[in-house]
Amino acid sequence: MSEPVFRVLKPGLLSTLQDLGRHGYQRLGVSPGGAMDAFALRLANRLVGNLDNSVGLELTLAGTELQVLRNCEVALAGADLGAHLDSKPLAAWESFLARTGQLLVFSQRRRGARAYLSVAGGFVAQNVLGSGSTDLRNGWGGVQGRRIQRGDELSVQQPQGTNRSSSWAVRPEVLVEYYNPFLLRVLECPQSKLFGIETKQQFLAGEFTISADSNRMGYRLEGPRLVAPDRELISEATPAGAIQVLPNGEALLLMADRQTVGGYPKIAVLISADLPKAAQLAPGHRVRFQEVSLAEAHRALVQQEKRLNLELLKRS
Repeated sequence: MSEPVFRVLKPGLLSTLQDLGRHGYQRLGVSPGGAMDAFALRLANRLVGNLDNSVGLELTLAGTELQVLRNCEVALAGADLGAHLDSKPLAAWESFLARTGQLLVFSQRRRGARAYLSVAGGFVAQNVLGSGSTDLRNGWGGVQGRRIQRGDELSVQQPQGTNRSSSWAVRPEVLVEYYNPFLLRVLECPQSKLFGIETKQQFLAGEFTISADSNRMGYRLEGPRLVAPDRELISEATPAGAIQVLPNGEALLLMADRQTVGGYPKIAVLISADLPKAAQLAPGHRVRFQEVSLAEAHRALVQQEKRLNLELLKRS
């Protein structure tokens, strides 16, 4: 049983229903997809008592307006997109009660690129291969496999148990994950050795800008032109965070909706713990890359999970 909880008045730049992705099918050509910032979605879900993998609404940059159709407990996490409930400003990383008839408006991007709206019980989405995530390329999941549109009504799964009477917030120390977003840590990968020493030094010393020609599949990085290996490569699986170098020397950072295989050489791979920071980069942001060891990458991910599991703060 489900009930409509929001009516879309303005869809914004790009708003889609997402969970943690469609894993286990990349060998069949199906991209994992899912939330660009899985860390933020997991926290938004926890703020309203959902399971981590519940479907939330991913909002990009600004412009979304939603009308509340029934009282519901909701939470925001991720970017600060200037959210207001009627005329009251809303903070990210907190839960709150939205009442029938109120307007939830995201007016202006202030920090970050993607916000996540979760509702107690989780949004209803088309389930394909065990996931409700929207796959825009294949046209499945979410709302008929597309971005949300004006007039759509988003429904909520019937919440389990009773709604909580208190509001909740994320502990400030959890947000250390987003500090210094313009420095991303990377690992060497098997194809790194195909690049010359000067090219690798240029990559690590250079500054890159997120191009306007970027999307959920990947970010084009404007900056130093890198010398790609002059050899044919067998296509292989593409992990999230892989940094490919195109024949023209341009770098490409692969994100959630990446292709499942690729033949362009990879100079490095973003560590998993820094994917949330990368997800919050917008066109025009400048980034640098720092190489770390595999042991450092493992420690960063373990520390991130520990922070994620900190108790939430009770507000009222």
